[in-house]
Amino acid sequence: MFENLHTVNLDGTPYQRGLQQAKRLPQLVPQVRAAVAGRLVGMRGALSSPRLARYLAQQQAFLEAHDPDGFEESLGLAQGFSVSHPEILAYLHANVLQDMMQPAEPDVDGCTSWARRQASGGCLVVKNRDYRGEHGVLQQVFLHQGSGLEAGALLCVGSLGSPGAFSSGMNAQGLAVVDTQIGTHEHGVGWLRYFLMTALLRKCATVSSALSMIAAAPHAGGGTLVLGDASGQCASVELSHARVSEVTRSACFVARTNHFLQPELAAKMTKKADDLSASSAARLAQVEDSLSRANGEFGLAQAQALMSTHETGASICSHADATDMSRSRTLSCVVYDTAEKVLHMTSGNPCDSIWGSISLTQAVYLAQQSASV
Repeated sequence: MFENLHTVNLDGTPYQRGLQQAKRLPQLVPQVRAAVAGRLVGMRGALSSPRLARYLAQQQAFLEAHDPDGFEESLGLAQGFSVSHPEILAYLHANVLQDMMQPAEPDVDGCTSWARRQASGGCLVVKNRDYRGEHGVLQQVFLHQGSGLEAGALLCVGSLGSPGAFSSGMNAQGLAVVDTQIGTHEHGVGWLRYFLMTALLRKCATVSSALSMIAAAPHAGGGTLVLGDASGQCASVELSHARVSEVTRSACFVARTNHFLQPELAAKMTKKADDLSASSAARLAQVEDSLSRANGEFGLAQAQALMSTHETGASICSHADATDMSRSRTLSCVVYDTAEKVLHMTSGNPCDSIWGSISLTQAVYLAQQSASV
C-alpha cells in the first residue's frame, strides 16, 4: 500500500529555512529541545574539556568560512527552537565528540545504504536509517526551496532541529546522497558529514561534481556517503580527515554499512561493542550478494524486500528494544529513484510499515498550491 508523503515546506534564505522548521511544526518544539538536551547530557565530559571546546570553536569557524549557507541555516535552527547556537553545534557533532572522548562509547548506529544503476536509467539510492529512538517522532520529509540552491529544490529526510540532509536527500537534478555512521579515532577540523551532504545537494548536479567537491576540502572524518545521479553514476566515499577520502565508483552498484573497507581507515575505527555494529560486515555481504545476483533491473519491490530482512546476525531491518525505546532502531527506509526524481519511504520499519511516495515535482507543486491558499 502506498500513500502520498507529507512534506514540511521550507522556503527563503538558508536562515529562514532553518527558522521555519519550528514554525511549521510548533507542537514538536518541546520534543526537539528534549532531544538536544538529552544528547548533550551524555556529552558533559566532552563539553567540559578545553580541548574539545576548542575543537568545536574551530569547527564553527570552518563552517562559517566554507559553508556560509549551512552556518546561516544552523543559526535559524537555534533561533527557532530557542537553543543556543553552541548547543546546536555540539548536538550535531555528538558522534565526533564521543569518538574523541576517552574511553570512546560504543557505536550504536546500524544504517545500511546502497546505490544501484538501473537498466531503464538513473539509480536507486537506498538507506535504512537506524538511529536513536527519540528521533522517530522528529523524522520528517523536508522540501527546501529558495536562495542558495544552485541545483534546484531539495527533498531531504532528516530530523527536526537538524540541517537539511541530516540523513539523506535528493535534488532537482537527480543527485541523491545517503550516509552511514562509522566511529573513528581520527578526527580533525573540516566538513561535518551532515553539513557536507546538504552542501553537495545544494551545489552539485552529478556524482562526478560531488566527488570533486569532496576531494577539494578537509573533512572532520568518520562515516560514509553513497551517491547516485540521474545518469546512472554511483559511488561511495569513506570519509577521512588525515588522508584522502577513499572513493569507490562502479558501473553497477556500491554499498556501505558501518565499517571502513580501506585498511588504513579500518585500523582507526573505534571499538564496536554493540550488536548492530557487530553485524556490519554481515549486512554488507548480504546486500552485495543480493545486488550482484540480480539479473537486469533491481526494482522497487526487490529493494523493499532486501531492506526488510531479519537474518540472524545480519538484520538489515532492526526493531525497537522494548526495554529501552531510546536505543537505535530502523526509523525509516528511503528509496530515491534518481531518473524519475521520486522518493519512496516508510516512517518505521520497512517490513511492516505503510510506504509513501512523492516526486520532487509534485512536492514543489503542492507547496505552491498551499502557499497560494
